[in-house]
Amino acid sequence: MDKTTMIVLGVLAGLVVLIVILKAVRARQDRLYGEEEETVVAEAAPAIANRAELAAVAASCIAEVMGKDISGLRIVSIKQVG
Repeated sequence: MDKTTMIVLGVLAGLVVLIVILKAVRARQDRLYGEEEETVVAEAAPAIANRAELAAVAASCIAEVMGKDISGLRIVSIKQVG
């Protein structure tokens, strides 16, 4: 075999080894962290009992920080982040 063929076969062998290593690492991570992700998704956030009260508290905090009157603020929607 000539030199170029040997180089190409070496590169292909290196890529195959790299793929096997990456698949092994991914399988290990799935084993270690897979259960935690499922439990986080399974937990539902509790519903807010009184949305009007939450909006009033948020509006008063925002107005205080901005230094404005609360009557000039209107909260259109509240979305949970995180």
